[in-house]
Amino acid sequence: MELGARKRVLPRGQAIDIPDGESCVLIVVSGTLSVVTPTVEGKEAFLSDVRPGEMVGEAFALGNDSVPLAVTALERTEVWALRRPAYLRALSSAPDFTVAAMDAMCRRQCRTNLRMAESVTMHVADRLAAELLRMAQSSDDGERIERLPTHRELAVRIASHREAVTKELSRLERAGAIRREGQSLVLIGPSWSKDAL
Repeated sequence: MELGARKRVLPRGQAIDIPDGESCVLIVVSGTLSVVTPTVEGKEAFLSDVRPGEMVGEAFALGNDSVPLAVTALERTEVWALRRPAYLRALSSAPDFTVAAMDAMCRRQCRTNLRMAESVTMHVADRLAAELLRMAQSSDDGERIERLPTHRELAVRIASHREAVTKELSRLERAGAIRREGQSLVLIGPSWSKDAL
């Protein structure tokens, strides 16, 4: 079935507002998108990362357009962009696409639910530790984040303030739990276990 999608390559750091006139649904092929929404106070609230096989903007395509989204490519990201009519046509005529769309939405919603629970039950230090673990990939010298976001970006992701993130990262570094290597961050020691997620 022809979806009427348009392929786009977003360089790292490129931002798109959804809906943007050209599309309201982005399906990630490779790379990762970060999704935030502005609050009434003008602050950014982190919603989710969108990974390969997932999509963002479905609510706009389904007619719920009351909450704008700001989407940023965290790395070079390839997406398929669909306008509302094409997305609705795919949902109504392609059962495999519909199942894949529901699966992707559920995976993203589960991650969002976890973040919400963390924000009301965990202190900043624990939320930051959980976020660092989510971002890390296993390497020979431990868990590693290849390109650590800015302290401000980390603060948005964990619903905190830049100063609190800076203070906690400094504390972890003094304690020998993390090591900075250029733009990378290495999580050191057995306390950084993926099993904790």
